[in-house]
Amino acid sequence: MSMSLALVEPIRRAIRDDRVTSLAYAVAKLGASGSFSNPDFFLDPRAEHYARNLVWRDPDNGFVVVGMTWAPGQSSPLHDHGGVWGVEIVVRGEMRETAYRLAERDANGRCRFVRGQERIATEGSAGVLVPPHDHHVFGNVGTKPAYTLHVYGGAFAQCKVFAPEADGWYREDDVTLGYDA
Repeated sequence: MSMSLALVEPIRRAIRDDRVTSLAYAVAKLGASGSFSNPDFFLDPRAEHYARNLVWRDPDNGFVVVGMTWAPGQSSPLHDHGGVWGVEIVVRGEMRETAYRLAERDANGRCRFVRGQERIATEGSAGVLVPPHDHHVFGNVGTKPAYTLHVYGGAFAQCKVFAPEADGWYREDDVTLGYDA
């Protein structure tokens, strides 16, 4: 893991303050100063999926910092964050984020969603995800690889992914997340 304490300390302070509000501000400020441009934070693009690189796991506070690399056109499926809050910042490129609100579940574990706000996040844009308002799709809309940095309140080792089915329903699947390096 390659994150310096000069970067970790502002994140720790923000998390101790109130988690996401202070953290989003601290991450945006660090991003604006170029602090996240370290190439060691990001992997080369992968053809089959976006790449996840564990940059830092905080031994005292349990949060993790993850660098993600997105090839042009790559995106996540509709997913939640497994009960873990997070802040994400676009370090390079343009990302589209589409929020969804869980509207209902049926007896078979299928879900319906209401599509929410969509935004294009450019370099320096920071976003916040707080369960249960953490369902979204995130993807690179540019023509070059995009790099995003994510601070999660825990390991974020599993989540639910939602695959569309007929009649507006989605099938829910549990997914275990790993790192590519």
